[in-house]
Amino acid sequence: MLAKLVVLVGLVVLVWKAYQWGALAQRRKTAAGAPATSRPRGGAPRASEPAAEDLHACGICGAYVARASTPCGKPECPQRR
Repeated sequence: MLAKLVVLVGLVVLVWKAYQWGALAQRRKTAAGAPATSRPRGGAPRASEPAAEDLHACGICGAYVARASTPCGKPECPQRR
């Protein structure tokens, strides 16, 4: 029983020290002028997210569709232009 308690305390101390070591390395990296979160080397910048578009319910089938979407093929489709 005592051995389990000692091992548990040792693991907690080990995790705590690893956390402190990582935080210290991060502070040193930031103090050296490198940004804390940098893009991976050689990686392309992220493409911009498409703008959100409001949907409306179709009067025929009830499905939610974008106003600029293509017709579904039904003869009574309100998306027909």
